[in-house]
Amino acid sequence: MEISRDALAQSLRRLSIRLLELNAWCDRDRQLIEEGEFRTRPDASWSKISLGEPWPAIETPVEIQFETVIPKNWAGSLVHGRFQLGGEALLFMNGRPMGGLNSLHQEYPLLSEAKGGETLRFQAQVVPHGLFGTPVPQPRLDLACILVPEEDARALYRDLATALDAAGYLARKSRVALAEALLGAIHRAFRETILPRNDTEEYLARIAVVSENQPADDFYGNEERPGSLWERWKFRSPSGSLTTQQRSRLREVRTAFAAELAQLRDRFPPEGQAWLTGHAHLDLAWLWPLEETRRKARRTFYSVVGLMERYPELRFNQSSAQVYAWIEHDDPALFREIQGLVRNGQWDIVGGMWVEPDGNLPCGESWVRQLLFGQRYFQSRFAQGATVAWLPDSFGFNGNLPQLLLSAGIPNFFTHKLTWNERNPFPYDLYWWEGIDGSRVLAHSFSNPDNGYNARLTALELGETWRRFRGKAHHDATLLAFGYGDGGGGPTEEMLERFRRFRDFPGMPNLRMDRVVEYYKTIAAQSLPVWVGEKYLEYHRATFTTQGKVKLLHRQLEHALVEAESAAVLAALQRQMAYPEAPFRRLWEILLLNEFHDILPGSSIHTVYETAHRQLAAALDECSSIRDRAISSGKGNQEPESAKDLEGLIWNLQMDDRPLLAEIAADPQEPTRRIIAGEKEVVTQQLEGGRLLIWADEVLVPGLGALPLRSVPGEPGAMLSGIQTDSTDLETEKLRIRVNGDGTLASLFDKDCGREVLAGRGNQLWLFTDIPRQFDAWDIDASYAEEGIELCCDTAPECIETGPLRGAIRVRHRHEQIEITQDYRLSRGSGFLEIRTRVRWHGRRQFLRALFPLEIRTHETWAETAFGAVARSNHRNTPWDEARFEMPMHRWADVSEPNYGVSLLNIGKYGYNVNGSVLGISLLRSPIYPDPYADEGDHEFVYGIYPHRGTWRNGTVQAARRLHSPLRFAAGRDDAKIRSSLFRLRGDTVELAALKKAEDSEDILLRFYEPHGNRARTTIEMAVRVR
Repeated sequence: MEISRDALAQSLRRLSIRLLELNAWCDRDRQLIEEGEFRTRPDASWSKISLGEPWPAIETPVEIQFETVIPKNWAGSLVHGRFQLGGEALLFMNGRPMGGLNSLHQEYPLLSEAKGGETLRFQAQVVPHGLFGTPVPQPRLDLACILVPEEDARALYRDLATALDAAGYLARKSRVALAEALLGAIHRAFRETILPRNDTEEYLARIAVVSENQPADDFYGNEERPGSLWERWKFRSPSGSLTTQQRSRLREVRTAFAAELAQLRDRFPPEGQAWLTGHAHLDLAWLWPLEETRRKARRTFYSVVGLMERYPELRFNQSSAQVYAWIEHDDPALFREIQGLVRNGQWDIVGGMWVEPDGNLPCGESWVRQLLFGQRYFQSRFAQGATVAWLPDSFGFNGNLPQLLLSAGIPNFFTHKLTWNERNPFPYDLYWWEGIDGSRVLAHSFSNPDNGYNARLTALELGETWRRFRGKAHHDATLLAFGYGDGGGGPTEEMLERFRRFRDFPGMPNLRMDRVVEYYKTIAAQSLPVWVGEKYLEYHRATFTTQGKVKLLHRQLEHALVEAESAAVLAALQRQMAYPEAPFRRLWEILLLNEFHDILPGSSIHTVYETAHRQLAAALDECSSIRDRAISSGKGNQEPESAKDLEGLIWNLQMDDRPLLAEIAADPQEPTRRIIAGEKEVVTQQLEGGRLLIWADEVLVPGLGALPLRSVPGEPGAMLSGIQTDSTDLETEKLRIRVNGDGTLASLFDKDCGREVLAGRGNQLWLFTDIPRQFDAWDIDASYAEEGIELCCDTAPECIETGPLRGAIRVRHRHEQIEITQDYRLSRGSGFLEIRTRVRWHGRRQFLRALFPLEIRTHETWAETAFGAVARSNHRNTPWDEARFEMPMHRWADVSEPNYGVSLLNIGKYGYNVNGSVLGISLLRSPIYPDPYADEGDHEFVYGIYPHRGTWRNGTVQAARRLHSPLRFAAGRDDAKIRSSLFRLRGDTVELAALKKAEDSEDILLRFYEPHGNRARTTIEMAVRVR
C-alpha cells in the first residue's frame, strides 16, 4: 500500500470514505423480489428461479419474469427498481418498456407517486453477455428489488461527489488554491451532516450493501469493505431510515454548500466551454453479431427516451439509417417516439449515411449510395437530412470524402479517431478539410484522454478536453460526446446529474447541451487552418488486409451491382423489361451494411463473418442472375433466318469500346467455327471446365452494347501461332517473363518499350511473424518485417496452359500447413501479367506479402481511392513518411517515372506499401482476436503487374476496371439496337460510375467522375430520347 504524505491527497482519501458512508443512506427502503420465472423461448414452459440462483439454461435471449406488490406504507413515495439479471436485458414493467439493463444501467424510476398495494409485473429479455459481448459464464438472478430513494441524501451525495471529483482533478493539475477551497467546503458539509451511527446492525447492513454494489462509474471505491474479509459476514438487510430532522438537515447542508460554490465561482470563474452531445456509438457488429445489435438498439433507445422525460435538457445524437430502419421494423411504437423527439429538437439526426462505414475501403459509388440511402431515409422519416458527417471511430478517411459529403448536403465533419495516431499528433482540432478536388468541409475533433468519444462527464474529461483543445485561437468552445458506447447503453442518470452540477462550476469549463450542428453554426470559419487530402490514421493498418474473404466479396459485389444496374437499364430501354428497383435497393443495403467500420475492416468476431460471407455471396449470385437475365433475351421473337447459327451475344457493360477477348461456355467435343462482327472468324483456345477463350484482331465490342457470336460446324480456320510457353518462359507480343526455380520472376520485359521492369527477383512471397503489441486484428507493428522468411517453390515450375491466346506457368509453395499455388498468365493483346493465386491458409499470427523490386526511380507512389487517386511518398524522410509503412489502395497502386511506370493491379486486396523502388502488396493475415479463425481455409484472388508508358494516367484506371469487369457472354437476339451503344462519350477521359434508374422517377441517371485529377470536357451522345 502506498503511503501518501501529501495533505491534499490525504484529504481526498478521507472525504471519499465519508462519501461512501453518505451513499449508504441514499435508499430509504428496499424490498427484494425473491422469486421469478424463466424460459428459453416463447413456446417453452416457465420454470421457477429464485434470487441468487443461476439460470437453468443459457440461450440467447432468454425471458425472465417476476412480480411484486408495493408496500402499503410506501404510499406517496417515488419508487425505483434495481436489477442485475445476469446479462444485458430489456426491462418491461406492466407491459411498458423501461430501458436497457447492464452493468452500467441498473436502476429505473417506476412510479412517481405510489398508492401502496399496487402489483408490478416485470418481464425482461436477457442475453448472457456483457456490453462488450463478454460471456457471463454462470449467469444468475443476482438482484431484483424495488426501493424508495432517499432523495435528499442522493442529491447531497451527488453535490459532494461532483465537487470531490473536481477537487481531485484540480489538485493533480496544481490548481491547489481552488482544490483546497473545495475540500474545505466538502469537509464543512460532512461536518454538518447528521447520519445514524448508533445502531450497529443497521449501520453495517447499509455499509455492506453500498460497498458491494458500488456504481460502475463512481469515482472513489474503498477496498476496506466487509466483503473482503476472511470471515464470510452476512449482515441483515437495512430496515431503518433517516428521520425528518435528518432529512431537513441534509437540505440545509445542500443550501449552504451551494452558497459556498457560488462564492468560489466569483473567485475562480469557469474556464473554457464544452458543448455536450449524448450518444451511444452503437457498433452495428463487433464483439457481438448483427442480431444482438438490433436488441442493443432497442435497449439503448428506450433508456434514452426515459432519460429525456426526466431530463429535458438532454440532447442525444444517433447516426446510421440502418439502425433506425431496424427500429422501424422491430418496434414501431419506439420509432414513433423517436420521430417526436426529433421534431422537438431533443434527438439529433447525424451521419447522413446508411452506416458509419470504413473510411478507406469503399469505392466512390459505394460512398454515393451510403449518402444517398442515408439522407433519403432521414428525409422521408424525419423530414430532415443530416448536416454533420458523424464518423467518430472509422480508421482514417479517403481524400475525396469532402466532395462526396458536400454533394449530399453535408458541410460539416466530425471524427475522434485521429487522436489515436501513434507517432505524429494530428495537428488540428478545428479546421477546414480540403479534398483532392478542392472541396472543403468544416471539420472538428476533440481529445478526451480518458474515455474518448464515450465520456462519463468526469472532471478529468471536462477539464482535459478543454485544455487539449487547440482551436482556442479560433473558437471559444469544444464539442464533447458522452454516454457509454461501442456496445451501446448511452447516457446515464448519473452523467446528467453531473452535467447539472458541472455546467457552471468554479474553475471548470462551462457546459452547454445542444444539437451537434448548432455547435458548427457558431464557428467563425474564415481564419481556420486547412488540411489537404487524405486523413491517414497512424494505427489500425492491418484493417486493409484482415478478413480477406469479406474484402474480396465486397469488391466483387461493388462491381457486380453497378454492372447489373447498367444491364437492367439497357434491357428496360431496348426491350422494355421491368427494372428490378426493389431488389437493387435490398442488395445495395446488404453491401452498405457490410461496409460498417468493424465488418469490412476485419475487426469483428467469427459469427459476424459467417453472416457477412453468406450475405455477400448470396447478393453476388443474385446480381449475376439479374445481369444475366437482362442481357439474355432468347431467340423466340426472331425470324428463323436471323436466328440461324446464333450462339449468343458478347456484352460490354462498360462505357468504352474494348477489344474482343472473352471466355464463353462451350462444348469442346464438336469442331466449330465462330463468327463475330459479320464474317470475322474468331481465334479460340479451349480451356479447362468447358470454357472457351475467344479473340479477334481489330474487333471492338461497343461500350454498353454487344456483338452477336455465331457458330457453324467445321474446323476453325482462324489460326495464330501459339504464345511462346515452356516451364520457365512465357512470351506474347507485349510482354516476356522468365520464372526462377524458386517461383519468383527472374525477368519481366516490356517489349513495347524495350525495358526490363524488375530490378531483382519479382513476386517474392514473404511470410512474417505477425504479433502486434495490441489490437490483433487491427494492427501491424512497424517492426513486422524484422521476423520473416521468404517462401520458395517445393516443385519445379510447370507450363499448365498454352495456345494461341493465353499461356500460363504454375509454381507451388509449401510451408508447414500453408500451400500456395500461383499461375503466371499472359494473354494475347494484353499488357498485364496476371498472377492468379490459390492459398490453403492454416496457422495463426502470420502475414503474407508479395514484393516486387522495380527498375523505377521516383519519390512518390500513387494509389486509387474513391473516385480519384492519392499521392504518397515512397521514402522515409520524415516521421510522417515513416508512419505510412502500410497504406490503403483500391484496384491499383503505381510507381512511375515521368515517361514510364508500373502499376500493381488486384481484385479484392487493399493494403500495399512502397519503400524506395520495392512495391509490396499485403495478401493475407491470421490474427486470433476477435476471430480466432480469421481467414482460415482456402482463398483465391488475383493480382499482377501492368507496365505502361508515361504515368498511371496512361491506361491504369482502364486496365484495372477491365480486370474487374470482363466481357460477358449471354444468349440473346441479334438485334441492331443491341449492337450499338445507347450512350457514348466523346472528349476527355472520364469514367462511368453508374448507369441506373433514378430514385424518384422513370428517368435514367448516368454518373461520371474524372479519375486523373484533371479538368475535363465531355460530350455524351445518347441514342434515346432526352427530355
